[in-house]
Amino acid sequence: MRQTYSSTSHNNRGSVLIMQGRLDAARSELEAAVQDDPGNVTALTNLGYLLSREGKLDEAILLYQKAIGINPFYAVAHNNLGLAYTEKELYAEAAEAYARAISADPNYTVARMNLAQLYHVQGELNAAVEAYRAYLRVRPGDTQALYNLGVVYLAKGLQDQAASAFWQAIRSDRDHAAARINLGAILARKGQWDQALEMLMPVIEKDPDQMRVRYHLALAYVGKGDLARAAAQLESILSREDSLQAANNLALIYSEMGNEEASIGLLNSCLANHQGNAALHLNLGFVYQRIARFQDAALHFRKVVELESEASERSKKALEKLAEIGEVVLPASGTSPEAPEFRRG
Repeated sequence: MRQTYSSTSHNNRGSVLIMQGRLDAARSELEAAVQDDPGNVTALTNLGYLLSREGKLDEAILLYQKAIGINPFYAVAHNNLGLAYTEKELYAEAAEAYARAISADPNYTVARMNLAQLYHVQGELNAAVEAYRAYLRVRPGDTQALYNLGVVYLAKGLQDQAASAFWQAIRSDRDHAAARINLGAILARKGQWDQALEMLMPVIEKDPDQMRVRYHLALAYVGKGDLARAAAQLESILSREDSLQAANNLALIYSEMGNEEASIGLLNSCLANHQGNAALHLNLGFVYQRIARFQDAALHFRKVVELESEASERSKKALEKLAEIGEVVLPASGTSPEAPEFRRG
């Protein structure tokens, strides 16, 4: 005799099959659950979720709306409707659906996180801050929410608030690499070199291929006056990848260490593929001037003036240097790439 199941049993079996990745079998069970009880909002929502995974968003939305029509206080259906709207890039509708999920169940943190992340990726930073803070009032100490809040504060230019959020995330999870990297960068920008190193070193020890971390470590070592360790970090970057920024800054460090030939060689190597980079020409001019090769220095300072607009800081600096060595050049307008972080005076 064939065994029969209730709508609830079909739904439960379907849920297990979804988790096992057996989606065809799951769909059969969920359809049977809805057929046996058209008012089973859990089965309707689970079937909508399954259709959403298959990319059938419009069908999924209809099922979520049907479930909500039966039970307006079923938060999961509102949340999943918000996810479907988000995937369809209907962001206003998604925000409204998440808000209704939260209204139905204020402790439903999944919807609170989804709403905060929606505001975040949409660039609605003030709303994102409030949404993450509301989430943290329900779930204090949540590492991901604290980290995300720190990222939003950074985007708003609020470094102190960002640092506080990252600190709290790290207290929750000492191995949270992204929080350590961002906090280390903030500390380095504030000139708190030892604290920056303390924050960043565990990350690089665990993952030596974190090139962004090595760059921040180099900046911290430069701030401490430890040029040898700064050079070692930049050399490590260049041993793993081609980085114009790392090479340019390493050349400046070599010059500061008195290794002018290494500095010149590295800058000329960069210029071979980046002739239009005014920052490279300016730095090479500095190095040549430092070792009294004034003709070579003037050549590169003039190149900066050709590449940059008269109002640019690099053009003004190049003209000052040309005046120091007895050259006068009329500046011409142009464009240049972003200046590196370790520029000379």
